[in-house]
Amino acid sequence: MSAPQVDTNDTEAAFPPPTYSYNGADSTEGDTQSLSSVPLPPVVDLEACGGRSVNSELPYAPSTPCLHMPMAIPLPLPTPRPQRRPTTASGVPSSISSSDRETVRISMYPEHKIEPIQPVTRRLSLLSASSRSAAAAASGGAPNDGKPHAKLNPTNYVSVFRKTHRRTFSLGRFSASIKGAFAVNPFLEIPAQLLSPLPPGESTRKNLQLKVESGGIDVDVYLVGEPPASVPPGLNGNVNTSSIYTTATTIPKPITRTEVHLELCGGVDNTFPLLARIHTPTIRRPPVRLTLISKNGFLSLHLPPSFHGLLRITVSAGDLNSHITLSATLAPHATILSEDSTSRAYFIGGLGAGRWEGDRAEVNVDDGKVRIQFSGSGERDLDGLRRVGWDWMRV
Repeated sequence: MSAPQVDTNDTEAAFPPPTYSYNGADSTEGDTQSLSSVPLPPVVDLEACGGRSVNSELPYAPSTPCLHMPMAIPLPLPTPRPQRRPTTASGVPSSISSSDRETVRISMYPEHKIEPIQPVTRRLSLLSASSRSAAAAASGGAPNDGKPHAKLNPTNYVSVFRKTHRRTFSLGRFSASIKGAFAVNPFLEIPAQLLSPLPPGESTRKNLQLKVESGGIDVDVYLVGEPPASVPPGLNGNVNTSSIYTTATTIPKPITRTEVHLELCGGVDNTFPLLARIHTPTIRRPPVRLTLISKNGFLSLHLPPSFHGLLRITVSAGDLNSHITLSATLAPHATILSEDSTSRAYFIGGLGAGRWEGDRAEVNVDDGKVRIQFSGSGERDLDGLRRVGWDWMRV
């Protein structure tokens, strides 16, 4: 049985061949047209151009001649790596003998010295201590040894008052502060002609009085000088007419106490700190009376180790526990005598250990923080951050 015959003409009529379009001319699969007949742009010889642009010879070249082709950007060369010192397979330099290689430990980076990063507060404290030591070396003395600087002249009845004048247009904060060191000798006689008149309402002249309005105080006070020899019995600063002495001599009157007054004036916006460090290099000294008055800033009082007497702190805002701080060295020597809503009284020293010499310290603040500690006790100085912050505010 033979297969049926299929008419090819009927098949082509039913399924015509696909038509292709190239450059607008239709062609079928059976056409003999090839791609070689498509017109191509002429090939241009670069050497034959004679310096002319290649694009100018192309049929689609623009009218502007001499168009330059973009240049390739060179890649950066690799950076050389640091060379290490020659070592053996174990990591030990070949210059070390084999007997010592077992005990030698080579760090990963032998050419670098890596130190741990210190906290910010510690760096500021070290910076403050180093600057103080440098200033002391330049002035000829050490600030923490309890002795005044060699170039610091003793004085008596010092009164300084400074006021900050407000500026109308100012972006910074300016203050007329008092910073430095004072050596006070209460036995030093000052002629009356050289003394300033007493302020109205005051009858007693203070040995050191510092006042600042809208500013801060940061001072070291050295109480120097010793009382004269013991006064013969029966003499209280009067002319000597006793038969024992043939000539009339005047013996100075005994000094009852040394008065030191530090005060920050101004309104409630006065947030400058008051830092006072009291030093007593001599053992035989008269009793000292300290008065510190501040507003809303930080107040730090460094009492001398020989301080033996009453310490009264008054905070107008109340909440004494959050405003008063005693250092770890001073707290064991402080005994609370009385307390109310705005004040607290301590006695520094032993109550029954001999006679009370009469030292007294009065601290008054509105709403500021108060810290009391001993001077030269080796404790960490927590005033460094406040001092640096104060300098930043004054910029």
